[in-house]
This record gives sequence, structure tokens and C-alpha cells, in this order.
Amino acid sequence: MKNLGKTAKRLEKAVKNNEKIILFGDADLDGVASSIILKETIKKIGGICRVYISDRKRWDYGLSSKAILAMKREAPGVLVTLDCGISNFEGAIEARKRGFELVIIDHHQTLSKLPKASIILNPMQKGDSYPFKKMANAGIVYKLSREILKERFKEKERRFLELASLATIADMVPREEDNKEMLKKGIPFLEKSKITALKVINKEKDKDFISNVISLLNITKSTGKTNEAYLLLTTKNEKRAREKVKKIKKDHALRKRGIEKEAEKIIKNFKDEDVLVFSTGSFSSHWGGAVASRVIKKIKKPIFLYSLDKRLASGSARVPSGDDAVKAMKHCSKYLCSFGGHSAAAGFMAKEKDLGNLEKCLREYFKKTKE
Repeated sequence: MKNLGKTAKRLEKAVKNNEKIILFGDADLDGVASSIILKETIKKIGGICRVYISDRKRWDYGLSSKAILAMKREAPGVLVTLDCGISNFEGAIEARKRGFELVIIDHHQTLSKLPKASIILNPMQKGDSYPFKKMANAGIVYKLSREILKERFKEKERRFLELASLATIADMVPREEDNKEMLKKGIPFLEKSKITALKVINKEKDKDFISNVISLLNITKSTGKTNEAYLLLTTKNEKRAREKVKKIKKDHALRKRGIEKEAEKIIKNFKDEDVLVFSTGSFSSHWGGAVASRVIKKIKKPIFLYSLDKRLASGSARVPSGDDAVKAMKHCSKYLCSFGGHSAAAGFMAKEKDLGNLEKCLREYFKKTKE
């Protein structure tokens, strides 16, 4: 994989030279799992790093300029993005301005250009000959960890395999090739997990234990620099884990009711002849993807949902099989501040004044693709 060895050597050098290492992970399970695996890998070779988990409510999507400002006191240092960064051009510029050396580890589709970074590890990038492109980000970090730790990797292999498998299932990447091989080994470990938090959740003997874990932990509240999923998966104290699980379950039940209510409202107002759903609602920005995922199960058409804050729209897109959300947004990029993700699931930001033109452009695009 292009830059796998280069990334490993750069992090080893940073540890050797006592440079600051800052990890910035996306807020979902893939970003959280990636952050835990890489942090523990760096610790294993004698390094220390600070972890930040994205807070979309405060910092917008991915490595935004707002996120860089929140981390500015950490500079200078090596800033590593996990499950984000490949479409954050302004954030990359801001990072360099603040004195960070940027390393991007991401698995999302690349756009027409790449952000300015010291190293980019992403099998989707041009010139990467690695045959399988559809790993979760944690799957890439799992391979990076093996490259860094070498013979010591065996000591962490089971834990990292569990975390990477959980992220692979949560991110709904295809269960093929590398992913299939990982899950074949990882799922039996997950079902008899040694991770404290997962042991606590599994005590209920839920038939759909893995699905239950993903449902609880894929969207959790921010706790300042990280979030509840990160704190839960890294705790070794069973009593603390039980308390956290209880709180997360309570929040999850409230969120689930809110998501269902918003989805029902959108489905009720949809007209069958319409080419897509382009809508706002009272959901918070980090719920948008969950609402869109629920809507698309009923309405098999492209879904673009957004919430507004200070004249800026933060949105989530979900499209049926055969459509490509990223290609659609590339076509309409002049009306977007930023966008990125996978073909089936993506995110975007736009100014309120451009939403009318964005909707019109997307409608025209999807109408043409169906002709």
C-alpha cells in the first residue's frame, strides 16, 4: 500500500526524537477504533500521543479549521488524521500555518486534488497499486500497526483485530477480500471479547450482540477532547464501564426516538415522482446520517439531509446502490464549502444562500443519470 512503510517510519522517528504526536479521529466507530489502535501502537514502541475525536457540533466535519484552532496549543508536532482529512483542504492549510506536520490516514474517496500533507496513506489515492481499495480506516491502521510493531504485533493482535473488525462491520464496507479475511478471524474473538466494555455489553446475552454494540457506540456524545465511545472502549475498569454503558443506553433510547420521528416526517412528506429527498429538520448535525439511513430503507432514492447553524448547513447524503453521492457532489461542487465520503454515504457543508442552487443542481444530476 502506497506510503504504508513511509508512515510507519515517520511515526517511529517521531517517537525516537520525542516529537509531539497528535491523533485526530472521526467521531464514528471507525475513527474511534483507528485512534485506539494507533495510540496503543505508539505506546508499545515507547511513544506518547494526545488523542482528539472530532466533534461535528463544535468543529464541523473532519479536519476543519475550527478543529485545528482547538488543537493549536499542541503545535508544533506530527498531526495524524484518522478516517478523515482527505477532503479537508482548508484544514490542511490551517494545520501547516499553525506549525503541524500533517499525516493523513483515510479511506474515503479522493476528490480532484489532494490536500497538502507530508504523507497521505489512502488506498484510494492515485498511484496506489494495492489491489483492494474498500477497507474500513481501522483496517488500514491495523496493517500500519503490524508494520510498526513487527514481531511485537502478536501481543496486541487480538485486541486490534477485535477493534478493526467492529469498525469494518460498523462502516458497512464490502465483506470481500481483506475485509472478509479479517472478519473470519475477528468475529469469533468479538463474540467472546476480552475488551472490558464489550464484555459488559455482552453480559445481556443479546442475540445480535455485535449489531447492538454498533448501534450504541457509532454515535455518542462528545466529552471534550474525545467522546463516550472512545472512553468506554479504552477503560479497563468494569464498574466504570457498567456506568458508562448505562448512560450511553439511556442517550441511545432518546436519540433513537428522535431519529424515528424525523425519518417518519420526511417519509410522509415525500412525493413518489420526486427524484431525490433534499430536506432539513430539527435533528442535530451528527444525527443526520442516521436519519438519512433510516429514510433510504423506505425511499430508494438519493437522500440529502442537513441542519442549519449560523447560516451554514451541515449535511449527510445516502444514495441507493448504483448511484454515487461523491460524484454527484463533485458535479455540484461550486455550491459546496466541502464534501467527501463513500459513494453510498457521504457528508457535505454549504452556505445557506447556496442551498437552493445546490438542490437544483443535484436534482438535474440525478434526473440525467436516470434517463
